[in-house]
Amino acid sequence: MTTPLPKVDALIIGIGAAGGIASYVLTQAGINVLTVTVRDGSLIVWLLATMLLDHFCMTMIGILFFIPGIIADIAKMLTPSHSQVTPGLLGGQWVYLGVVGLALYFCKDSFHGRSPAKRILKLQVVDEVTGEAASPMKCFVRNILCLLWPVEVMVALRNPARRLGDRLAGTRLVKFDPAREQPPIKPGALLLPPAIAYASILLFVKALPDVTTTRVDFSESSYNQKASNELQTVLTDSLGTYFSPDVRIYDTIRNESLKYVSVILRLHKNYIEQDNSYRQLNKLTTELIYSKLPKESFRGQLQYFYKASGQVQGRTSQIGTSLWSAKER
Repeated sequence: MTTPLPKVDALIIGIGAAGGIASYVLTQAGINVLTVTVRDGSLIVWLLATMLLDHFCMTMIGILFFIPGIIADIAKMLTPSHSQVTPGLLGGQWVYLGVVGLALYFCKDSFHGRSPAKRILKLQVVDEVTGEAASPMKCFVRNILCLLWPVEVMVALRNPARRLGDRLAGTRLVKFDPAREQPPIKPGALLLPPAIAYASILLFVKALPDVTTTRVDFSESSYNQKASNELQTVLTDSLGTYFSPDVRIYDTIRNESLKYVSVILRLHKNYIEQDNSYRQLNKLTTELIYSKLPKESFRGQLQYFYKASGQVQGRTSQIGTSLWSAKER
């Protein structure tokens, strides 16, 4: 980056014979828009670096809103339960918090046209006509086209000050001038773009097909205590030295002529830390279950849990007929 050249109302691109230097100077309405001096093609590197820094900063901020859901999911997976775990990132109650992080990404320039990365790089998004800081709504419209980032990069390489989003929103990227007075932001204007972004993303996420393909819609009222106790006794008598079993058998899966079986095995030692020992124990357990319940007669899950001081570990496997096999029946 060099000292800005004198203001001109044009785009000057020059390639020097010695050293391959190119200078980009953009001005409009007396505003020094952007000046970049490039040596040996470093403009592409500089431009991509600015876009990646912006993306990185907002991605890290967005991830913060997903962390509670991630922690909740991990806690569920490490807690023995016959209830089926529903992922909380794009499903369940935590989706509403996660969408906030996604919405903020598109509103990153709302405060006087300056995202966190643009503040680091001393840049600002301004209105193409007035030269003032772009409004929150214009910044939001500008950032919508980040969804087409390969096209945005190609357009930005041709004109660093105006990518495709700028052309749509009527904005421009300039060097930040601290002496320039910043217009006040009205609360309504600031809150409207995040509200639109949040509602749009939430509707899109809710419209996605259910990815919890292993979830079984069984009838809790069909719980068969006698059959559950019988299988639990068989597991205890045969493999009780390895674990303490907890079995639930439900006679009805809605819209399927199958039973649902949930088995929780609380291990006496950590047999699931090593893959070989886990596979051997899982083979013995499933063979014993199938000797009492034909594989084609049910669907279910088998959960292994080991808990010691300062250590909790679990593994889950599907047992019985698969979801796809059941649908083909």
